[in-house]
Amino acid sequence: MNAEWIVNEGARDLLLFFNGWGMDRLVADYLQSTDFALPDHDVVVLQDYGDLQLPPWLREAMAGYRSVDLVAWSLGVWVAMHVGLEGIGRAVAINGTPFPIDAGRGIPPEIFRGTLENWSDVSRNRFERRMFTGCPTAGIDAVRSARKSAEQQLELRAIEASVARLAGSPAPPWRFTKAVIGARDLVFLPENQKRAWHDVPVTEVAGMPHFPFFNMAGLQEVFQ
Repeated sequence: MNAEWIVNEGARDLLLFFNGWGMDRLVADYLQSTDFALPDHDVVVLQDYGDLQLPPWLREAMAGYRSVDLVAWSLGVWVAMHVGLEGIGRAVAINGTPFPIDAGRGIPPEIFRGTLENWSDVSRNRFERRMFTGCPTAGIDAVRSARKSAEQQLELRAIEASVARLAGSPAPPWRFTKAVIGARDLVFLPENQKRAWHDVPVTEVAGMPHFPFFNMAGLQEVFQ
């Protein structure tokens, strides 16, 4: 797993942003450069889930903060639940579920497997068109991952193996306090997300595709 500081200015509170599969820090850089940012927080982005090990430096850093909040997007929702985090305050899941490979509450197994086995530059372009449905072209160019398709495929294969290995494992000692669902999500279908979050407060955003950050207000409002 890769973790990078986006903001490290000695704030009293920390935000952990669990990115989507295959993405890089450009998403977090974009969010921090806009009104989406959460004021008065240092920010760490986590991504590249070839393994589920938090870097030791991050665990040490977390201990020094008054509070640690969390935002997780897409497959980052499941990852956040399985990296041994403790002491999480507010936690928001966006367009993802605790059941990433699941016919009724996540991505159907046959679709997940088909995406994995057929991943290429061509299929990646098709996937990105679905992920960014209706998003402005200029915005897409600012956040599109620069990682190689072969690297993304290896990451997705590792995630599949981790999901199988950790099936039935205990829930973390914290829970998501809110879920945000995009009504136009073509990856984690909205109805599946609703079934997964039946016991968590949900906000559904009309017109929002799988990539959510052009259709949402700032994190200050997301956490309310």
